[in-house]
Amino acid sequence: METVLPATGFLYWVGAGTVAYLALRISCLLFTAVRVWGLGNESAVGPRLGEWAVVTGGTDGIGKSYAEELAKRGMKIVLISRSQDKLNQVSSEINSCA
Repeated sequence: METVLPATGFLYWVGAGTVAYLALRISCLLFTAVRVWGLGNESAVGPRLGEWAVVTGGTDGIGKSYAEELAKRGMKIVLISRSQDKLNQVSSEINSCA
């Protein structure tokens, strides 16, 4: 005949609760990862955040790409750069595309 320890039922529910908690945490993390990296968050950029965007380093690389993309979305751009010549060139490029 089997002997059942008095704490067996309690430990079963502690284990079940722990597994349920971990499963819920992992599900939330996966959902967040899919929402951020899979679906993107493009709707967050635009009128909800304001109509103006300040882009530093906007004459080359990532800053220039951000400035162009924000201008395509209809935002007004303030470009900040160390070189006035490059700044004028990028500004005219963005104005001609918009």
